[in-house]
Amino acid sequence: MAVKIFQKKAGCSESTTGFFVDPTIDIIKGMAIILVVYGHVIEHGMAPNAQDFFLNPVFKLIYTFHMPLFVFMSGYLMAFSLSRRSLRGAFKVKCKSLLVPFLSLGVLGIAVSYFFNVIFGKAGGVFNFSQDLIDQLLLRPSAWFLFTLFILSALLIYSIHLEKRLGVVGFLSIYFLMLVIPYNDYCCIYYIKWFYLFFLTGYLINRYHLRITYPMGQTAVFFISLIMFIGLVPFWTTQDYIYINKMNFVSNQYFHEILRIMYRYFMGFLGIIISFYIGAKLSRTKIAPVLRYVGTYALDIYIIQMCIVEGVYPRLVYKMHSHLDFNSPLVLYILAPLLVIFFVGLCMLISKLLIRKNSLLGRLLLGGRV
Repeated sequence: MAVKIFQKKAGCSESTTGFFVDPTIDIIKGMAIILVVYGHVIEHGMAPNAQDFFLNPVFKLIYTFHMPLFVFMSGYLMAFSLSRRSLRGAFKVKCKSLLVPFLSLGVLGIAVSYFFNVIFGKAGGVFNFSQDLIDQLLLRPSAWFLFTLFILSALLIYSIHLEKRLGVVGFLSIYFLMLVIPYNDYCCIYYIKWFYLFFLTGYLINRYHLRITYPMGQTAVFFISLIMFIGLVPFWTTQDYIYINKMNFVSNQYFHEILRIMYRYFMGFLGIIISFYIGAKLSRTKIAPVLRYVGTYALDIYIIQMCIVEGVYPRLVYKMHSHLDFNSPLVLYILAPLLVIFFVGLCMLISKLLIRKNSLLGRLLLGGRV
């Protein structure tokens, strides 16, 4: 077997491939989705008041690594799927688990947007449905993460197909062909370019067992990574935020931009190392079952928070004329975490009562993963 199969333990979750995976993975997924909601609570709580959330310390810390962490784990878990299925079979699974929810969310997102526009007294814009659908599915999809993961999975599957004939050149050729695509602004091209390295690294690490097994070595790597991460975080700028800098190089800034990209990749991988170490430590604590449980609802929370945290919450903040200072310690470290707990719990409750009890919604929004 190319991929290590972990022995079944109490609390282990079973992947869709039938393999029993390390329960630490669900704990890290739980940590990661909580960070996603935390970042969105800050962003969508500050944006209605035209406050610069890019400079918020917690927001900046979260966005240095949380999406690379999610993509890395997706590539890591892809190794389990590809060790059990044919390439064609794995592609069909990804169509079901990622592409179907993406398409469903595109249509649902437009409907929800029209609904809230009507509630808050704005024009519904129903006559622009076809253009809105093109924007949602191709040009500027709000569920960009699902579409990006689908394309990353397809690229990896094709790379493995080429690997059988070309060896490692199969992986490199796909990666460099993707990088030379001359535009970045539409169809998630930028995200695909940016995240593929994290996705591929996660897959290769699991496939070839590239992990440190000695506790002292793990601890040393963790503390070195943590020290470097803390030392480099202050250099993170607005231009490093994934939605802004889209690798559009200017000739007189080429060298500087290359350094910034290397810095961002370095910060992402440092955050991944730190997260995996913390996840492993938390797996032996009393909070582990809670994080593991949240992790099993990661996709549900991601989907539902798009409507609640990204949709309803900022509108309420605007309507209430709330001017909370999210840079104050009281709001940032007490009120915001309480909002995060509330929103995560609410998303899980909605999923349990609505999505996971309805087979049709489960297939459309979760790809049948219920």
